[in-house]
Amino acid sequence: MSTQLTLESLRPRFASQYQLERELGRGGMGVVFLARELSLDRMVALKVLPPLLADSAEIRERFLREARTAAQLSHPNIVPIFRADWMDGLAYFAMGYVDGETLADRLVSRGTLPVGEAVRILREVAWALAYAHARGVVHRDVKPENILIERGSGRVVVTDFGIARDTRSSRLTADGMVLGSVHYMSPEQVAGGDIDGRSDLYALGIVGYRMLSGKLPFDAPQASAVLLKQATEEPPSLSGLAPGVPAQLAAVIERCLRKDPELRYATGEEFAEALGESLQVAQSGGHARPERVLDEDTARAVWLRAAQLQADASRRVRERSARAEEFVTGMQSSVPTSGYRIGDVEAAAIEAGIAEEYVQLALAELPDDEAALPAAHEFHDDKMTRLVLGDVDRSLSISRVVPASPVRTLEAIGQILPSDPWNLTFKDTVGGHPLDGGVLTFAARQLTSGDYFTPGGYSSLRYYLSVIDAYQLRVTLHPVPGDPNRCDVRITVDVRQGIKKNAQIGLGLGGGIGGIGAAMGATAAGLGGLGVAAIPLGLGILGVLGGGMIAIFRVAYRWGLKRARNELEHLLDAVVGHTRSREVFGPPSKRSLPG
Repeated sequence: MSTQLTLESLRPRFASQYQLERELGRGGMGVVFLARELSLDRMVALKVLPPLLADSAEIRERFLREARTAAQLSHPNIVPIFRADWMDGLAYFAMGYVDGETLADRLVSRGTLPVGEAVRILREVAWALAYAHARGVVHRDVKPENILIERGSGRVVVTDFGIARDTRSSRLTADGMVLGSVHYMSPEQVAGGDIDGRSDLYALGIVGYRMLSGKLPFDAPQASAVLLKQATEEPPSLSGLAPGVPAQLAAVIERCLRKDPELRYATGEEFAEALGESLQVAQSGGHARPERVLDEDTARAVWLRAAQLQADASRRVRERSARAEEFVTGMQSSVPTSGYRIGDVEAAAIEAGIAEEYVQLALAELPDDEAALPAAHEFHDDKMTRLVLGDVDRSLSISRVVPASPVRTLEAIGQILPSDPWNLTFKDTVGGHPLDGGVLTFAARQLTSGDYFTPGGYSSLRYYLSVIDAYQLRVTLHPVPGDPNRCDVRITVDVRQGIKKNAQIGLGLGGGIGGIGAAMGATAAGLGGLGVAAIPLGLGILGVLGGGMIAIFRVAYRWGLKRARNELEHLLDAVVGHTRSREVFGPPSKRSLPG
Protein backbone atom coordinates (compact mmCIF):
# COMPACT_ATOMS: atom_id res chain seq x y z
CA MET A 1 0.00 0.00 0.00
CA SER A 2 1.10 3.57 -0.64
CA THR A 3 0.92 4.26 3.08
CA GLN A 4 3.95 1.98 3.52
CA LEU A 5 6.08 4.49 1.64
CA THR A 6 7.27 6.75 4.43
CA LEU A 7 10.36 8.88 4.93
CA GLU A 8 11.59 6.56 7.66
CA SER A 9 11.28 3.42 5.55
CA LEU A 10 12.73 4.91 2.37
CA ARG A 11 15.63 6.98 3.69
CA PRO A 12 17.97 3.97 4.24
CA ARG A 13 17.11 2.50 0.83
CA PHE A 14 17.98 5.72 -1.02
CA ALA A 15 20.82 6.83 1.28
CA SER A 16 23.57 6.17 -1.27
CA GLN A 17 22.01 8.46 -3.89
CA TYR A 18 19.45 10.77 -2.30
CA GLN A 19 18.81 12.46 1.03
CA LEU A 20 15.04 12.51 1.48
CA GLU A 21 13.76 15.75 3.07
CA ARG A 22 9.96 15.56 3.23
CA GLU A 23 6.87 14.27 1.45
CA LEU A 24 5.43 16.55 -1.23
CA GLY A 25 2.27 14.67 -2.17
CA ARG A 26 0.51 11.40 -2.97
CA GLY A 27 -1.42 10.27 -6.00
CA GLY A 28 -2.80 7.19 -7.65
CA MET A 29 0.51 6.40 -9.33
CA GLY A 30 2.97 7.11 -6.55
CA VAL A 31 4.28 9.18 -3.68
CA VAL A 32 6.49 12.23 -4.33
CA PHE A 33 9.29 13.26 -1.96
CA LEU A 34 11.58 16.26 -1.89
CA ALA A 35 15.15 14.96 -1.94
CA ARG A 36 18.70 16.17 -2.39
CA GLU A 37 20.65 14.38 -5.10
CA LEU A 38 23.99 13.78 -3.41
CA SER A 39 26.19 13.48 -6.49
CA LEU A 40 25.14 16.87 -7.94
CA ASP A 41 23.99 18.56 -4.71
CA ARG A 42 20.64 19.65 -6.15
CA MET A 43 17.05 19.37 -5.01
CA VAL A 44 14.83 16.95 -6.94
CA ALA A 45 11.32 15.55 -6.69
CA LEU A 46 11.51 11.79 -6.27
CA LYS A 47 8.43 9.86 -7.38
CA VAL A 48 8.17 6.30 -6.05
CA LEU A 49 5.66 3.67 -7.17
CA PRO A 50 4.06 1.83 -4.21
CA PRO A 51 5.30 -1.78 -3.96
CA LEU A 52 1.86 -3.37 -4.40
CA LEU A 53 1.41 -1.51 -7.67
CA ALA A 54 4.97 -2.23 -8.73
CA ASP A 55 4.16 -5.97 -8.53
CA SER A 56 1.97 -5.51 -11.59
CA ALA A 57 4.13 -5.63 -14.68
CA GLU A 58 1.61 -3.51 -16.64
CA ILE A 59 1.42 -0.78 -13.99
CA ARG A 60 5.19 -0.81 -13.49
CA GLU A 61 5.72 -0.45 -17.22
CA ARG A 62 3.20 2.41 -17.41
CA PHE A 63 4.94 4.16 -14.49
CA LEU A 64 8.40 3.90 -16.02
CA ARG A 65 6.93 4.89 -19.38
CA GLU A 66 5.95 8.20 -17.78
CA ALA A 67 9.62 8.86 -17.14
CA ARG A 68 10.72 7.74 -20.59
CA THR A 69 8.02 9.78 -22.29
CA ALA A 70 8.67 12.98 -20.34
CA ALA A 71 12.45 12.52 -20.64
CA GLN A 72 12.08 13.04 -24.39
CA LEU A 73 10.81 16.55 -23.76
CA SER A 74 13.10 19.48 -23.01
CA HIS A 75 11.08 22.66 -22.63
CA PRO A 76 11.10 25.47 -19.99
CA ASN A 77 7.41 24.82 -19.26
CA ILE A 78 7.75 21.05 -18.77
CA VAL A 79 9.25 19.44 -15.67
CA PRO A 80 12.51 17.70 -16.69
CA ILE A 81 13.20 14.05 -15.91
CA PHE A 82 16.70 13.30 -14.61
CA ARG A 83 16.67 9.57 -13.95
CA ALA A 84 14.39 6.52 -13.89
CA ASP A 85 15.31 3.18 -12.31
CA TRP A 86 14.19 -0.03 -10.64
CA MET A 87 16.00 -0.68 -7.36
CA ASP A 88 15.42 -3.02 -4.43
CA GLY A 89 11.84 -3.73 -5.49
CA LEU A 90 11.05 -0.03 -6.01
CA ALA A 91 10.29 1.73 -9.27
CA TYR A 92 11.13 5.42 -9.09
CA PHE A 93 12.24 8.40 -11.10
CA ALA A 94 13.80 11.76 -10.22
CA MET A 95 12.52 14.98 -11.79
CA GLY A 96 13.15 18.69 -11.42
CA TYR A 97 11.84 20.22 -8.22
CA VAL A 98 9.63 23.27 -8.75
CA ASP A 99 9.38 25.41 -5.62
CA GLY A 100 5.85 26.71 -5.89
CA GLU A 101 2.23 25.67 -5.81
CA THR A 102 -0.19 23.90 -8.10
CA LEU A 103 -2.80 25.84 -10.01
CA ALA A 104 -5.37 23.86 -8.02
CA ASP A 105 -3.94 25.24 -4.76
CA ARG A 106 -3.99 28.77 -6.15
CA LEU A 107 -7.64 28.45 -7.19
CA VAL A 108 -8.55 27.19 -3.72
CA SER A 109 -6.73 30.05 -1.97
CA ARG A 110 -7.72 32.90 -4.32
CA GLY A 111 -10.81 31.86 -6.24
CA THR A 112 -11.16 33.13 -9.79
CA LEU A 113 -8.04 34.67 -11.27
CA PRO A 114 -7.65 38.04 -13.02
CA VAL A 115 -8.00 37.87 -16.78
CA GLY A 116 -4.36 38.78 -17.45
CA GLU A 117 -3.01 36.14 -15.07
CA ALA A 118 -5.34 33.44 -16.42
CA VAL A 119 -4.31 34.18 -20.01
CA ARG A 120 -0.61 34.06 -19.10
CA ILE A 121 -1.00 30.66 -17.43
CA LEU A 122 -3.02 29.24 -20.32
CA ARG A 123 -0.52 30.47 -22.91
CA GLU A 124 2.48 28.94 -21.13
CA VAL A 125 0.70 25.59 -20.77
CA ALA A 126 -0.37 25.77 -24.43
CA TRP A 127 3.24 26.31 -25.51
CA ALA A 128 4.37 23.32 -23.45
CA LEU A 129 1.66 21.11 -24.94
CA ALA A 130 2.42 22.32 -28.45
CA TYR A 131 6.03 21.28 -27.97
CA ALA A 132 4.98 17.82 -26.72
CA HIS A 133 2.39 17.35 -29.46
CA ALA A 134 4.95 18.20 -32.14
CA ARG A 135 6.99 15.27 -30.83
CA GLY A 136 4.07 12.87 -30.86
CA VAL A 137 3.34 13.01 -27.11
CA VAL A 138 -0.19 13.62 -25.78
CA HIS A 139 -0.46 14.39 -22.06
CA ARG A 140 -4.04 13.02 -21.53
CA ASP A 141 -4.36 14.34 -17.96
CA VAL A 142 -4.22 18.14 -18.17
CA LYS A 143 -5.78 19.59 -15.01
CA PRO A 144 -4.94 22.24 -12.36
CA GLU A 145 -3.24 19.64 -10.15
CA ASN A 146 -0.70 18.99 -12.91
CA ILE A 147 0.10 22.66 -13.56
CA LEU A 148 2.76 24.14 -11.26
CA ILE A 149 3.45 27.84 -10.71
CA GLU A 150 6.98 28.63 -9.59
CA ARG A 151 7.38 31.08 -6.73
CA GLY A 152 9.16 34.31 -7.51
CA SER A 153 9.34 33.93 -11.28
CA GLY A 154 5.70 32.90 -11.79
CA ARG A 155 6.86 30.40 -14.45
CA VAL A 156 4.21 27.81 -15.32
CA VAL A 157 5.36 24.19 -15.56
CA VAL A 158 3.41 21.12 -16.72
CA THR A 159 4.05 17.92 -14.83
CA ASP A 160 2.81 14.34 -14.39
CA PHE A 161 2.86 12.71 -17.80
CA GLY A 162 1.78 9.58 -15.93
CA ILE A 163 -0.80 8.51 -18.53
CA ALA A 164 0.76 10.29 -21.47
CA ARG A 165 1.06 8.26 -24.66
CA ASP A 166 3.51 8.50 -27.47
CA THR A 167 1.24 8.42 -30.53
CA ARG A 168 4.04 6.79 -32.50
CA SER A 169 3.95 3.66 -30.29
CA SER A 170 1.32 1.01 -29.69
CA ARG A 171 -1.31 1.57 -27.03
CA LEU A 172 -0.36 0.07 -23.69
CA THR A 173 -3.81 0.14 -22.11
CA ALA A 174 -6.52 -2.29 -23.05
CA ASP A 175 -9.25 -1.13 -25.44
CA GLY A 176 -12.05 0.62 -23.59
CA MET A 177 -9.94 1.46 -20.54
CA VAL A 178 -10.48 5.10 -19.59
CA LEU A 179 -7.62 7.05 -18.00
CA GLY A 180 -7.63 10.65 -16.83
CA SER A 181 -9.63 12.99 -14.60
CA VAL A 182 -13.29 12.91 -15.52
CA HIS A 183 -13.91 16.67 -15.16
CA TYR A 184 -11.26 17.45 -17.81
CA MET A 185 -11.76 14.57 -20.27
CA SER A 186 -12.53 15.24 -23.91
CA PRO A 187 -15.51 13.43 -25.47
CA GLU A 188 -13.19 11.28 -27.61
CA GLN A 189 -11.19 10.34 -24.50
CA VAL A 190 -14.41 9.38 -22.71
CA ALA A 191 -15.29 7.14 -25.63
CA GLY A 192 -11.92 5.42 -25.38
CA GLY A 193 -11.03 6.16 -28.98
CA ASP A 194 -7.88 7.49 -30.57
CA ILE A 195 -6.90 10.95 -29.42
CA ASP A 196 -4.42 13.62 -30.43
CA GLY A 197 -3.24 16.97 -29.11
CA ARG A 198 -6.66 18.55 -29.54
CA SER A 199 -7.86 16.41 -26.63
CA ASP A 200 -5.32 18.15 -24.38
CA LEU A 201 -6.56 21.54 -25.65
CA TYR A 202 -10.10 20.54 -24.67
CA ALA A 203 -8.86 19.85 -21.13
CA LEU A 204 -6.91 23.12 -21.10
CA GLY A 205 -10.06 24.95 -22.17
CA ILE A 206 -11.84 23.55 -19.11
CA VAL A 207 -8.91 24.73 -16.97
CA GLY A 208 -9.38 28.22 -18.40
CA TYR A 209 -13.15 28.03 -17.89
CA ARG A 210 -12.61 27.22 -14.22
CA MET A 211 -9.94 29.91 -13.69
CA LEU A 212 -12.21 32.63 -15.07
CA SER A 213 -15.60 31.53 -13.70
CA GLY A 214 -14.72 29.52 -10.60
CA LYS A 215 -16.89 26.65 -11.89
CA LEU A 216 -16.55 23.50 -13.93
CA PRO A 217 -18.60 23.33 -17.13
CA PHE A 218 -19.63 19.74 -16.40
CA ASP A 219 -20.17 18.50 -12.86
CA ALA A 220 -22.24 15.88 -11.05
CA PRO A 221 -22.01 13.77 -7.88
CA GLN A 222 -21.17 10.61 -9.84
CA ALA A 223 -18.20 10.26 -12.15
CA SER A 224 -20.33 8.38 -14.70
CA ALA A 225 -22.73 11.33 -14.88
CA VAL A 226 -19.85 13.73 -15.51
CA LEU A 227 -18.56 11.51 -18.32
CA LEU A 228 -22.01 11.43 -19.89
CA LYS A 229 -22.19 15.23 -19.81
CA GLN A 230 -18.73 15.52 -21.35
CA ALA A 231 -19.86 13.35 -24.25
CA THR A 232 -23.35 14.77 -24.87
CA GLU A 233 -23.99 18.23 -23.34
CA GLU A 234 -22.91 21.72 -24.36
CA PRO A 235 -21.19 23.78 -21.64
CA PRO A 236 -22.99 26.74 -20.04
CA SER A 237 -21.96 30.08 -21.53
CA LEU A 238 -18.76 31.34 -19.92
CA SER A 239 -19.89 34.95 -20.40
CA GLY A 240 -23.11 34.12 -18.58
CA LEU A 241 -21.26 32.71 -15.58
CA ALA A 242 -18.52 35.39 -15.59
CA PRO A 243 -19.85 38.63 -17.14
CA GLY A 244 -16.54 40.39 -16.45
CA VAL A 245 -14.64 38.13 -18.87
CA PRO A 246 -14.14 39.88 -22.25
CA ALA A 247 -16.41 38.39 -24.90
CA GLN A 248 -13.62 37.54 -27.33
CA LEU A 249 -11.65 35.72 -24.62
CA ALA A 250 -14.77 33.75 -23.63
CA ALA A 251 -15.21 32.75 -27.28
CA VAL A 252 -11.61 31.49 -27.43
CA ILE A 253 -12.15 29.31 -24.35
CA GLU A 254 -15.49 28.01 -25.58
CA ARG A 255 -14.01 27.01 -28.93
CA CYS A 256 -11.73 24.60 -27.08
CA LEU A 257 -14.83 22.89 -25.63
CA ARG A 258 -16.38 21.92 -28.96
CA LYS A 259 -17.40 18.26 -29.08
CA ASP A 260 -15.90 17.82 -32.56
CA PRO A 261 -12.08 18.04 -32.41
CA GLU A 262 -12.08 19.49 -35.93
CA LEU A 263 -13.83 22.62 -34.58
CA ARG A 264 -11.20 23.26 -31.91
CA TYR A 265 -7.83 24.92 -32.38
CA ALA A 266 -5.51 22.69 -34.34
CA THR A 267 -2.38 23.35 -32.26
CA GLY A 268 -1.29 24.80 -28.95
CA GLU A 269 0.46 27.66 -30.75
CA GLU A 270 -2.79 28.61 -32.46
CA PHE A 271 -4.62 28.57 -29.14
CA ALA A 272 -1.90 30.66 -27.45
CA GLU A 273 -1.97 33.20 -30.29
CA ALA A 274 -5.77 33.49 -30.06
CA LEU A 275 -5.52 34.07 -26.32
CA GLY A 276 -2.98 36.87 -26.79
CA GLU A 277 -5.05 38.58 -29.47
CA SER A 278 -8.23 38.40 -27.38
CA LEU A 279 -6.46 40.02 -24.44
CA GLN A 280 -5.10 42.83 -26.62
CA VAL A 281 -8.58 43.51 -27.97
CA ALA A 282 -9.98 43.61 -24.44
CA GLN A 283 -7.30 46.05 -23.28
CA SER A 284 -7.71 48.35 -26.25
CA GLY A 285 -11.46 48.32 -25.71
CA GLY A 286 -11.14 49.63 -22.17
CA HIS A 287 -11.54 46.35 -20.26
CA ALA A 288 -8.08 46.77 -18.73
CA ARG A 289 -6.33 49.90 -17.50
CA PRO A 290 -3.45 50.82 -19.85
CA GLU A 291 0.03 50.44 -18.45
CA ARG A 292 1.28 53.54 -16.68
CA VAL A 293 3.92 55.61 -18.46
CA LEU A 294 6.62 57.47 -16.53
CA ASP A 295 8.66 60.42 -17.73
CA GLU A 296 12.45 60.25 -17.95
CA ASP A 297 13.18 61.81 -14.55
CA THR A 298 10.68 59.62 -12.72
CA ALA A 299 11.91 56.43 -14.41
CA ARG A 300 15.49 57.27 -13.41
CA ALA A 301 14.32 58.06 -9.89
CA VAL A 302 12.63 54.64 -9.65
CA TRP A 303 15.87 52.93 -10.70
CA LEU A 304 17.91 54.95 -8.25
CA ARG A 305 15.43 54.40 -5.41
CA ALA A 306 15.32 50.66 -6.07
CA ALA A 307 19.12 50.57 -5.89
CA GLN A 308 19.00 52.54 -2.63
CA LEU A 309 16.48 50.13 -1.10
CA GLN A 310 18.62 47.18 -2.04
CA ALA A 311 21.72 48.81 -0.57
CA ASP A 312 19.89 49.61 2.67
CA ALA A 313 18.58 46.07 2.96
CA SER A 314 21.97 44.41 2.64
CA ARG A 315 25.40 46.01 2.82
CA ARG A 316 26.81 42.97 1.06
CA VAL A 317 25.24 44.06 -2.23
CA ARG A 318 26.63 47.62 -2.08
CA GLU A 319 28.99 47.01 -5.01
CA ARG A 320 26.22 45.71 -7.26
CA SER A 321 23.94 48.58 -6.26
CA ALA A 322 26.67 51.06 -7.15
CA ARG A 323 26.83 49.56 -10.62
CA ALA A 324 23.07 49.90 -10.90
CA GLU A 325 23.25 53.56 -9.85
CA GLU A 326 26.02 54.13 -12.38
CA PHE A 327 23.78 52.59 -15.01
CA VAL A 328 20.94 54.88 -14.01
CA THR A 329 22.94 58.10 -13.94
CA GLY A 330 24.61 57.21 -17.21
CA MET A 331 21.37 57.17 -19.16
CA GLN A 332 21.50 60.14 -21.53
CA SER A 333 20.72 60.36 -25.23
CA SER A 334 19.31 56.84 -25.51
CA VAL A 335 16.31 57.70 -23.30
CA PRO A 336 13.14 58.02 -25.38
CA THR A 337 11.28 61.30 -24.95
CA SER A 338 7.90 59.53 -24.99
CA GLY A 339 8.49 57.95 -21.58
CA TYR A 340 8.85 54.46 -20.11
CA ARG A 341 6.16 51.89 -19.58
CA ILE A 342 6.22 50.41 -16.07
CA GLY A 343 7.17 47.01 -17.51
CA ASP A 344 10.19 48.52 -19.26
CA VAL A 345 11.29 50.26 -16.06
CA GLU A 346 11.08 46.95 -14.16
CA ALA A 347 13.00 45.02 -16.81
CA ALA A 348 15.80 47.59 -17.07
CA ALA A 349 16.30 47.72 -13.30
CA ILE A 350 16.42 43.95 -12.95
CA GLU A 351 18.87 43.72 -15.85
CA ALA A 352 21.07 46.24 -14.02
CA GLY A 353 21.32 43.85 -11.06
CA ILE A 354 18.59 45.24 -8.79
CA ALA A 355 16.41 42.61 -7.11
CA GLU A 356 12.79 42.62 -8.27
CA GLU A 357 11.48 43.09 -4.72
CA TYR A 358 13.16 46.49 -4.43
CA VAL A 359 11.98 47.55 -7.86
CA GLN A 360 8.40 46.89 -6.77
CA LEU A 361 8.95 48.75 -3.51
CA ALA A 362 10.29 51.76 -5.41
CA LEU A 363 7.30 51.72 -7.76
CA ALA A 364 4.95 51.43 -4.78
CA GLU A 365 6.32 54.68 -3.41
CA LEU A 366 5.27 56.67 -6.47
CA PRO A 367 2.20 58.88 -5.94
CA ASP A 368 -0.99 58.06 -7.84
CA ASP A 369 -1.40 61.71 -8.83
CA GLU A 370 0.58 62.36 -12.02
CA ALA A 371 1.03 66.00 -11.01
CA ALA A 372 2.87 64.89 -7.88
CA LEU A 373 5.41 62.73 -9.74
CA PRO A 374 8.16 65.39 -9.91
CA ALA A 375 8.09 65.72 -6.11
CA ALA A 376 8.63 61.97 -5.79
CA HIS A 377 12.32 62.33 -6.63
CA GLU A 378 13.22 65.71 -5.17
CA PHE A 379 15.15 64.28 -2.22
CA HIS A 380 18.94 64.38 -2.44
CA ASP A 381 21.28 62.76 0.06
CA ASP A 382 23.49 65.85 0.47
CA LYS A 383 26.06 67.07 2.95
CA MET A 384 23.45 68.98 4.94
CA THR A 385 21.67 65.73 5.80
CA ARG A 386 24.83 64.02 6.97
CA LEU A 387 25.85 67.09 8.97
CA VAL A 388 22.59 67.20 10.94
CA LEU A 389 21.51 63.55 11.19
CA GLY A 390 24.66 61.62 10.37
CA ASP A 391 24.76 58.59 8.07
CA VAL A 392 21.22 57.17 8.23
CA ASP A 393 19.47 54.62 6.00
CA ARG A 394 16.92 55.98 3.57
CA SER A 395 14.46 53.25 4.49
CA LEU A 396 13.35 51.53 7.68
CA SER A 397 13.04 47.79 7.09
CA ILE A 398 11.92 45.02 9.46
CA SER A 399 11.54 41.33 8.55
CA ARG A 400 10.32 38.24 10.33
CA VAL A 401 9.82 34.58 9.40
CA VAL A 402 6.21 33.71 10.23
CA PRO A 403 5.52 30.02 11.03
CA ALA A 404 2.57 29.78 8.63
CA SER A 405 1.90 29.36 4.93
CA PRO A 406 1.90 32.50 2.75
CA VAL A 407 -1.89 32.28 2.43
CA ARG A 408 -2.39 32.17 6.22
CA THR A 409 0.21 34.91 6.71
CA LEU A 410 -1.55 37.18 4.24
CA GLU A 411 -4.82 36.55 6.06
CA ALA A 412 -3.19 37.51 9.38
CA ILE A 413 -1.76 40.72 7.90
CA GLY A 414 -5.20 41.67 6.59
CA GLN A 415 -6.73 41.23 10.04
CA ILE A 416 -3.98 42.60 12.31
CA LEU A 417 -2.73 45.76 10.61
CA PRO A 418 -6.13 47.51 10.30
CA SER A 419 -7.17 46.57 13.86
CA ASP A 420 -6.44 48.19 17.25
CA PRO A 421 -3.97 49.38 18.31
CA TRP A 422 -2.29 49.72 14.91
CA ASN A 423 -5.22 51.14 12.92
CA LEU A 424 -3.41 51.12 9.59
CA THR A 425 -5.45 51.74 6.44
CA PHE A 426 -4.97 49.42 3.47
CA LYS A 427 -4.40 51.42 0.27
CA ASP A 428 -3.44 49.23 -2.69
CA THR A 429 -1.16 46.56 -4.12
CA VAL A 430 1.61 47.22 -6.62
CA GLY A 431 3.32 44.70 -8.88
CA GLY A 432 0.67 41.97 -8.78
CA HIS A 433 -0.87 39.81 -6.08
CA PRO A 434 1.07 39.89 -2.77
CA LEU A 435 1.53 36.11 -2.90
CA ASP A 436 3.35 36.59 -6.22
CA GLY A 437 5.75 39.29 -5.03
CA GLY A 438 3.40 42.27 -5.15
CA VAL A 439 3.68 45.04 -2.54
CA LEU A 440 0.91 45.80 -0.04
CA THR A 441 0.60 49.48 0.86
CA PHE A 442 -0.76 50.61 4.25
CA ALA A 443 -1.05 54.16 5.57
CA ALA A 444 -1.00 55.58 9.11
CA ARG A 445 -3.11 58.69 9.63
CA GLN A 446 -1.10 61.75 10.56
CA LEU A 447 -1.53 63.02 14.09
CA THR A 448 -3.51 66.20 14.70
CA SER A 449 -3.54 68.47 17.73
CA GLY A 450 -6.87 66.95 18.80
CA ASP A 451 -5.35 63.45 19.02
CA TYR A 452 -3.07 64.52 21.88
CA PHE A 453 -6.05 65.53 24.02
CA THR A 454 -8.20 62.48 23.21
CA PRO A 455 -7.78 59.36 25.39
CA GLY A 456 -6.54 56.62 23.10
CA GLY A 457 -6.45 59.11 20.24
CA TYR A 458 -3.29 57.65 18.79
CA SER A 459 -1.15 54.52 18.98
CA SER A 460 2.54 54.36 19.80
CA LEU A 461 3.28 53.37 16.20
CA ARG A 462 1.46 56.43 14.85
CA TYR A 463 3.30 58.66 17.30
CA TYR A 464 6.79 57.44 16.40
CA LEU A 465 6.00 57.48 12.68
CA SER A 466 5.04 61.12 13.13
CA VAL A 467 8.38 61.78 14.85
CA ILE A 468 10.25 60.58 11.74
CA ASP A 469 7.57 62.05 9.44
CA ALA A 470 6.82 58.77 7.61
CA TYR A 471 3.29 57.47 7.18
CA GLN A 472 3.37 54.84 4.40
CA LEU A 473 4.20 51.18 5.09
CA ARG A 474 4.98 48.65 2.35
CA VAL A 475 4.58 44.94 3.13
CA THR A 476 6.01 42.08 1.07
CA LEU A 477 5.72 38.31 1.53
CA HIS A 478 8.18 35.68 0.38
CA PRO A 479 7.73 31.92 0.91
CA VAL A 480 10.67 30.26 2.62
CA PRO A 481 12.29 27.99 -0.02
CA GLY A 482 11.59 24.33 0.63
CA ASP A 483 9.14 24.98 3.47
CA PRO A 484 5.52 25.73 2.48
CA ASN A 485 4.55 26.36 6.11
CA ARG A 486 6.83 29.35 6.71
CA CYS A 487 6.77 32.80 5.17
CA ASP A 488 9.17 35.73 5.32
CA VAL A 489 7.38 39.07 5.87
CA ARG A 490 9.13 42.42 5.40
CA ILE A 491 7.79 45.87 6.32
CA THR A 492 9.54 48.81 4.65
CA VAL A 493 9.01 52.48 5.47
CA ASP A 494 10.28 55.26 3.17
CA VAL A 495 11.97 57.82 5.46
CA ARG A 496 13.58 60.05 2.81
CA GLN A 497 11.14 62.94 3.14
CA GLY A 498 11.34 62.73 6.93
CA ILE A 499 15.14 62.87 6.75
CA LYS A 500 14.99 65.90 4.50
CA LYS A 501 12.45 67.71 6.67
CA ASN A 502 14.26 66.96 9.93
CA ALA A 503 17.63 67.93 8.46
CA GLN A 504 16.26 71.26 7.31
CA ILE A 505 14.61 71.98 10.67
CA GLY A 506 17.69 70.91 12.62
CA LEU A 507 20.02 73.02 10.54
CA GLY A 508 17.63 75.97 10.69
CA LEU A 509 17.31 75.82 14.46
CA GLY A 510 21.03 75.30 14.94
CA GLY A 511 21.90 78.18 12.65
CA GLY A 512 19.23 80.44 14.14
CA ILE A 513 20.19 79.84 17.73
CA GLY A 514 23.85 80.06 16.85
CA GLY A 515 23.24 83.40 15.13
CA ILE A 516 21.47 84.74 18.20
CA GLY A 517 24.36 83.54 20.32
CA ALA A 518 26.85 85.23 18.03
CA ALA A 519 24.95 88.52 18.22
CA MET A 520 24.79 88.29 22.01
CA GLY A 521 28.50 87.56 22.13
CA ALA A 522 29.31 90.48 19.89
CA THR A 523 27.12 92.81 21.98
CA ALA A 524 28.73 91.67 25.19
CA ALA A 525 32.18 92.05 23.72
CA GLY A 526 31.38 95.56 22.47
CA LEU A 527 30.15 96.62 25.85
CA GLY A 528 33.36 95.32 27.29
CA GLY A 529 35.42 97.38 24.84
CA LEU A 530 36.78 94.39 22.95
CA GLY A 531 35.92 95.81 19.50
CA VAL A 532 37.11 93.61 16.63
CA ALA A 533 38.06 90.86 19.03
CA ALA A 534 34.32 90.25 19.56
CA ILE A 535 34.06 88.48 16.20
CA PRO A 536 35.93 85.30 17.20
CA LEU A 537 34.06 85.25 20.48
CA GLY A 538 30.71 85.54 18.71
CA LEU A 539 31.63 82.82 16.25
CA GLY A 540 32.68 80.59 19.10
CA ILE A 541 29.36 81.03 20.85
CA LEU A 542 27.59 80.38 17.54
CA GLY A 543 29.46 77.13 17.06
CA VAL A 544 28.81 75.89 20.58
CA LEU A 545 25.10 76.67 20.62
CA GLY A 546 24.44 75.66 16.98
CA GLY A 547 26.41 72.47 17.28
CA GLY A 548 24.66 71.61 20.51
CA MET A 549 21.23 72.10 18.95
CA ILE A 550 22.16 69.95 15.94
CA ALA A 551 23.46 67.22 18.25
CA ILE A 552 20.20 67.27 20.24
CA PHE A 553 18.18 67.09 17.03
CA ARG A 554 20.27 64.17 15.76
CA VAL A 555 19.75 62.24 18.99
CA ALA A 556 16.00 62.95 18.94
CA TYR A 557 15.57 61.81 15.35
CA ARG A 558 17.58 58.64 15.86
CA TRP A 559 15.54 57.95 19.00
CA GLY A 560 12.38 58.24 16.91
CA LEU A 561 13.79 55.81 14.33
CA LYS A 562 14.66 53.30 17.02
CA ARG A 563 11.25 53.52 18.67
CA ALA A 564 9.46 53.21 15.29
CA ARG A 565 11.52 50.10 14.58
CA ASN A 566 10.51 48.63 17.95
CA GLU A 567 6.84 49.28 17.24
CA LEU A 568 7.12 47.56 13.86
CA GLU A 569 8.73 44.60 15.64
CA HIS A 570 5.70 44.48 17.95
CA LEU A 571 3.44 44.62 14.89
CA LEU A 572 5.12 41.57 13.35
CA ASP A 573 4.92 39.83 16.73
CA ALA A 574 1.15 40.37 16.57
CA VAL A 575 1.03 38.81 13.08
CA VAL A 576 2.98 35.78 14.30
CA GLY A 577 0.71 35.49 17.34
CA HIS A 578 -2.39 35.59 15.16
CA THR A 579 -1.17 32.73 12.96
CA ARG A 580 -0.37 30.60 16.00
CA SER A 581 -3.71 31.39 17.58
CA ARG A 582 -5.52 30.39 14.42
CA GLU A 583 -3.60 27.12 14.29
CA VAL A 584 -4.70 26.27 17.83
CA PHE A 585 -8.21 27.73 18.00
CA GLY A 586 -9.24 27.80 14.34
CA PRO A 587 -10.75 30.74 12.42
CA PRO A 588 -12.35 33.47 14.58
CA SER A 589 -15.86 32.59 13.42
CA LYS A 590 -15.45 29.03 14.68
CA ARG A 591 -14.10 29.84 18.13
CA SER A 592 -16.32 29.38 21.15
CA LEU A 593 -16.06 32.09 23.76
CA PRO A 594 -15.99 31.18 27.46
CA GLY A 595 -19.04 31.93 29.54
